[in-house]
Amino acid sequence: RVLSTPLFNMRQICILFSILLFTLKTAVAQTSNGEVSSLVAAENYFAGIAKEKGIKKAFLTVSDDKTIIFRPGPVKAVDFFDKHNTENGELSWRPALAKISKSGDWGFTTGPFEYKADEKISYGDYLSVWKMNSKGVWKLTLDLGVNHPKPKKEPELFFTDPASSRFFRQRSAARQKQREEMIMTSDQLFSKTLAKYNNLAYNVFLADNARLLFPGNQPIIGKRAITDFLRYQEIEVNTEPVKADRATGSDLAYTYGSASISQKGFVKKYNYVRIWEVQDGHKWNVIVEIFTP
Repeated sequence: RVLSTPLFNMRQICILFSILLFTLKTAVAQTSNGEVSSLVAAENYFAGIAKEKGIKKAFLTVSDDKTIIFRPGPVKAVDFFDKHNTENGELSWRPALAKISKSGDWGFTTGPFEYKADEKISYGDYLSVWKMNSKGVWKLTLDLGVNHPKPKKEPELFFTDPASSRFFRQRSAARQKQREEMIMTSDQLFSKTLAKYNNLAYNVFLADNARLLFPGNQPIIGKRAITDFLRYQEIEVNTEPVKADRATGSDLAYTYGSASISQKGFVKKYNYVRIWEVQDGHKWNVIVEIFTP
């Protein structure tokens, strides 16, 4: 059958193409492909929404009903943004370190951020943990940050894919819970050692390339630099773990909880998050630690 008029005119075709392109870009930006590039893309997509549509819209776009943010204590993102107006400032950030589990469904990023409000700019570093949902889309799991003076130089970039994608997929819910309990036990042991021997605890549980995000300071990178910082600043750390989660690939995990930190005789309360990684000898080491007041 010959149609006397076209189904779509050129303007309609352009509109449909734009919608399709946006949909594809959005899907690609949020979907895991098993490589760290997809995680970095999700983080950049998150930051792009914040720039174009505001902080609240950005967080709600990448969050689900389990997403936890620290404002200042742990709270569900959907509950926080339901009660708070965050549109009086501009938040921008970019990942400098990103890692993804060999299972391709769990990862984290950290890097510098800037917050502009009332003609003032504050600087800091953030930490975000991401998990893939049942549709293969990256969703924010945890988010928090620390403030520090304006950085003097750009950070080096470290985006790391796992050396292997081979792992034993444990489908049993009971077994998954046991694996999370193993991470909690590691954090409890770290915490108990900290209570008696701070320097020993950090030397035993920190990875050589670990980084510490501590309020008022730019990221401190390397076990030696971290232990020197804690010693020179006369910082004593005590922690109490509350929650643990572990990637199905069994190579990355996080814990979070409360902390009591003594610095030169003054004690303050903090929240903390630790990112753990299995390293040589099948030993769990902390690769990122962050404290927020």
